[in-house]
Amino acid sequence: WRGIVPWDKTEASRPQLGRYRVQAEYGVWATNGPRALAGRIAPGVFRAPVPKVKHHIAGKPVELMAGLLTVMEGPVLDPFMGSGTVGVACVARGLPYIGIEVEPAYYEVACRRLEEAVKAASRGAKTVAT
Repeated sequence: WRGIVPWDKTEASRPQLGRYRVQAEYGVWATNGPRALAGRIAPGVFRAPVPKVKHHIAGKPVELMAGLLTVMEGPVLDPFMGSGTVGVACVARGLPYIGIEVEPAYYEVACRRLEEAVKAASRGAKTVAT
């Protein structure tokens, strides 16, 4: 257990009359064993709007996932890969990625997005954020 990182979805998140705006989500991060106090420093809060085009009902921005990976080293295990957003961010960061998805339709979407990201990276292009 290392901590919690908030994602501020901005004021563009869906409002509900007479209620608080559901404007934040939280990521929990942990490591397998001790971790040296060395390396890059990431922000304590990430601010990015929810993507206008989502490939999954719980879709997150690639930029958010890439930011969350700032302090990561080594392979990233994503046991709920959905449409592969974390994998696309791993390609952008040059991190090894292992994704698991039980829903065949989302698995196919994730594979397509990862293939596109790898092709873009091999051409030296910026990884596609959609």
